Amino acid sequence: MGWQPGDDGRRPRPGWLGVLGIAVVALALAGCSKGQAKGQEASTAGLPVYKASVQKFKYGGMPTSIKSGESIITLTNRESGEITHEFVLLALPSGKSTDDIVADAKKKGADAEGDFLSFGEVADVDTGSTHAGVFSLPPGTYALACFEDGKLGGGKGPVHATIGMVHQFTVT
Repeated sequence: MGWQPGDDGRRPRPGWLGVLGIAVVALALAGCSKGQAKGQEASTAGLPVYKASVQKFKYGGMPTSIKSGESIITLTNRESGEITHEFVLLALPSGKSTDDIVADAKKKGADAEGDFLSFGEVADVDTGSTHAGVFSLPPGTYALACFEDGKLGGGKGPVHATIGMVHQFTVT
């Protein structure tokens, strides 16, 4: 029998693809942070980059309309104290708005997240950090919503979506 993976005395390195993926996202973040206005579209590795931020439990910087297809959306946590935020990217059915997400979150708390079609999320963004995700979005109406329930400085509070941490946008 011929050569087999691992016959050379070295372990196979299946993690290289993951390392490459992390490097691409890191380069995208580095490239889009130099000289780009917050929330504006930039081209990094051919994908548009949208920079959202959160401060005082409100999303900022995310446009109200973006182009369909793949894009990178970043979230920077700019709160004044220690807290974890996220955004869950939800499709809004016809006739629904962020008001419906807020009302549902007030009734069900974090479980309301499952009542809408999710296209993914950028999770566990601690104060002072930025995380990114790649999303493939068809035309429609969407929202970013935070279903975390922490309070500034620690402890539990209301689900952040219930206090207005939502942002609606369209994809054309």
